[in-house]
Amino acid sequence: MKISKQRLKQIIKEEIEDAKQETTPEEDVQALGDFSEKLLQISKDIRNTKGLDVKEMTQIVNIFSTLIKLSSQKTAGSLLTQVTDLINKKIGIEQ
Repeated sequence: MKISKQRLKQIIKEEIEDAKQETTPEEDVQALGDFSEKLLQISKDIRNTKGLDVKEMTQIVNIFSTLIKLSSQKTAGSLLTQVTDLINKKIGIEQ
């Protein structure tokens, strides 16, 4: 099986991005139970969030649902890193 130079570069870039993913210990999710706990805490925190309108809430839920579906079908680490970087760039968070 031959892989083009461009495809090989893309694969290496994706692997490097996946390896760069670092989280703080409090954000690190090690298991499905941790993931569920974190989501439960976020859902509680949302009750105290002011200024969300119906359209924003709907979009957030739709994006989240799509990301979960994607992650359950294949490894989405590289795409999730790109999405996170884009959002952080748009709101001015440096990594």
